[in-house]
Amino acid sequence: MKFGIIGLGNIGRIHAKNIQDGLIEGAELVAVANQPIESMDDFKQQGIACFGDAAELIESGLCDAVIVALPTHLHAPIGIAALEAGTHLIMEKPLACHKAEGERILAARQRDDQLVSLMMNQRAHPCYVKIKDWIDAGELGELQRVSWTMTNWFRPEIYYQSSPWRATWKGEGGGVLMNQCPHNIDVLQWLVGMPSSIRANCSFGKYHDIEVEDEVSAYFEFANGATGQFTASTGEAPGTNRLEIVGDQGTILTDGAEVTLIRNSESVAAYSRATDEMFGAPETTEEVFKPGAAVNQHAAILDNFVKAANGEAELIAPAADGLNSLELAGAMIYSTWIDDTVKLPLDAAAYEAALAERIAESKPRAVIQTAAKVDMSKSYR
Repeated sequence: MKFGIIGLGNIGRIHAKNIQDGLIEGAELVAVANQPIESMDDFKQQGIACFGDAAELIESGLCDAVIVALPTHLHAPIGIAALEAGTHLIMEKPLACHKAEGERILAARQRDDQLVSLMMNQRAHPCYVKIKDWIDAGELGELQRVSWTMTNWFRPEIYYQSSPWRATWKGEGGGVLMNQCPHNIDVLQWLVGMPSSIRANCSFGKYHDIEVEDEVSAYFEFANGATGQFTASTGEAPGTNRLEIVGDQGTILTDGAEVTLIRNSESVAAYSRATDEMFGAPETTEEVFKPGAAVNQHAAILDNFVKAANGEAELIAPAADGLNSLELAGAMIYSTWIDDTVKLPLDAAAYEAALAERIAESKPRAVIQTAAKVDMSKSYR
């Protein structure tokens, strides 16, 4: 599969390196697009076609698939152009700035075998893969409660000062929910499904000089009566990563480094109705899963993408699933704006209209000319 990459920022270059290092079987990097054109001299020297404009790369006909690694507000126009040209598409997270925009991207597919995937790389995280296996095997029984405190996404002010589009309504459509937490929101709904309603409180620019949310506390309700809590922040240090999933037959706990499954000897509901022990509880056993070697999650998603195109696998992260994370993020922001509970599915048109009002007042950030030190390995959680 001949790949083109549009956008050679930090993450775009990681995708390029993974392909060029041979980590994706059956993949070749044949084209890149970026501005300024001088930023691609190293690729040009390797015989890779270089374009200063995304449209030129798409229209060149060189690529079977395009990876879009640009600021979020450019995802829709460029993703739609790539799909209308007939190429396969991998979009960096999030799929778009909001649900309605994501729907327009997916509607641009030209044929059934045209793949559209999303770089939701944490679906390849060994801990979350293990949790998914346990849940699908029925280890927890019916969901009772889920809670994720994800506050170790700390970002200093220089992070926001490095790009004019970052942490603006126009550039990203949000803050911590749209930039850092799409992975967590995606994994959450991947594991336990979508809630039926959300009540949230987002703080906008609480810890940083930004116009979007940098702290979120949300309460979920599910159709079966289960409840949920989601807390996120880019203003806490050292922060916490703790996911709890509680079911009638067990509990799963993880900090992202290892996972513990606590199995109940019997259903909690059944025990509660049958026992004569006033302070009794079901007996429990524990199983701990510790991942072995680290997994290159970005390479795993690309490798799966190539295999899916060859009919050898199902997509791990189909872009259609990205609508769910956009819906959850949008519902949390919208709940704050209207100061009320939001029923799901989210009214995509109403949210788009409300977001458009913020975008109309949104201003690009002034880029502070400073030598920011960038170590992308520290950006992953």
